[in-house]
Amino acid sequence: MTIIRSARALAAGAALLLGAAGSSLAADLPVKAVPKATPWVLDVHGYADLTFASTRVTNGGLYLYNRGFVHQIDTGLSLDIYKNGSGFINSFSVFGGVWNEFWDDPTPGSRMWQEMDMWAGFSVGFAQYWNFTAQHVQFHFPGATPTAYNYDFKLSFNDSFTGSPITWNPYVDVFYNAAGGSTVVLGKRTGGTRVSFGVVPTVNWQKYIGIPLTVSAPTWITVGDTSFWNRQDGTTNLCGSTSTSPCATNSVGYYSTGLQAKLSIADTIIPKRLGSWYLKAGVQYYHLQNDALLAAQATTVGLTFPNAKRDIVVGSGGLGFSF
Repeated sequence: MTIIRSARALAAGAALLLGAAGSSLAADLPVKAVPKATPWVLDVHGYADLTFASTRVTNGGLYLYNRGFVHQIDTGLSLDIYKNGSGFINSFSVFGGVWNEFWDDPTPGSRMWQEMDMWAGFSVGFAQYWNFTAQHVQFHFPGATPTAYNYDFKLSFNDSFTGSPITWNPYVDVFYNAAGGSTVVLGKRTGGTRVSFGVVPTVNWQKYIGIPLTVSAPTWITVGDTSFWNRQDGTTNLCGSTSTSPCATNSVGYYSTGLQAKLSIADTIIPKRLGSWYLKAGVQYYHLQNDALLAAQATTVGLTFPNAKRDIVVGSGGLGFSF
């Protein structure tokens, strides 16, 4: 028993000595610093979206189709370069994309592939809740009119931090037509500018009914210099009862409001590893305030001024995914 007790004592003493030596050695060894997080990143995001719509009113207020329906394919990529939640500049990313529109029932002599738009730009997040986007946008019309070269600048505010059931997401968007002709047919051919002031009231129903459904009501008014809508060079006298009178000038183009719904189907129908998929549907109402936009319908849909549509409703639906 004495031998056993002695062995136990020796083992305990050895353990104490080794522990002390280990502590002393650890104290002498240099401590490896934890890598400091860097705000410079290279995160890639992308999306693809397919929309079917009853017709289209462009962002400039131009009514395009009065028969059949259209489908639109929208794809894009973005690269996050900088992220810093604590600084004044919170994020910086670059992006680009392509959008195509096809008309299922073109008029004789017209084409099914109506338009292809391409863009590239950058986005800056700052002061926690603000975002500024600048981009170069080209409108291509296959086999038809020249390419329109444009620039778009948008300042938006994210008010989701308030915790309110409804977020408003106000914004102001400035569009500049640099070259390639008027984007609203009768407007200034070069150098036209329009400005949109809008809000996107949004409710996320996930936390209320447990369904990943988001409903928004995009609402905006678009204004600009009167020459953006009507260049008044003698070729725009398409108003009045006989469609031969000069059109009244107005700095207001149109206003719009609607309801749009998006339902996430990621992990319920399609596994999330294949992207964040969704279904969407909506209706958007447009009131064309500017008479020159009505007169332009003689070119786009063959309606003379007395018969032109001032109030237009666009129904749409589709699906898409992002990653």
